[in-house]
This record gives sequence, structure tokens and C-alpha cells, in this order.
Amino acid sequence: ISKKRKFVADGVFYAELNEFLQRTLAEDGYAGVEVRVTPIRTEIIIRATRTREVLGEKGRRIRELTALVQKRYGFPENSVELFAERVENRASCAMAQC
Repeated sequence: ISKKRKFVADGVFYAELNEFLQRTLAEDGYAGVEVRVTPIRTEIIIRATRTREVLGEKGRRIRELTALVQKRYGFPENSVELFAERVENRASCAMAQC
């Protein structure tokens, strides 16, 4: 795979993931996503104002989101991990104000 194709594929993945999370977590104060690719696994950090709702009861919702992302983008089992990060200053984040 050429460098150009890799960058385009990464950009499309990020855009699709961002759109999916925006629709899914709109009422939970979704503020953005960060994707970190490590040799062992892919870490997806979800930024939101209400992380308790993102995590769900006993972490159920974040596990469901992990399974959905894994299936949708064809990640191997246990190679993708989702984390929720709280946006401290809501005023400085345009996405969280919507």
C-alpha cells in the first residue's frame, strides 16, 4: 500500500468514525475522537462532557461501542480499545457546546 493510499484510508477511517460517534453519542456531549495506533492495538479515545453516559452502566455501553467499531471496520478480536476522556472546560470546545 502506497503512502498516499494509507493517508487517505486513515483520513476516511477517522471521518467515518467521527461521524458514527457523533450520531451515537450526540446527547452525551460528544466533543471529538483521537485515534492512536500502536503495534499491539488501536486505541480510540472519545472526548465527551458526560463520560458516565458514554461508559454506561458497569461499562456496558463502551463495550457495545467497541464491538460495533470492531465489526464495522474489520478489526481482529481484542485489537481495538475505546476510552472515554472528560472535556474539562466545555466553553473551550465548540463540539461540546452544540
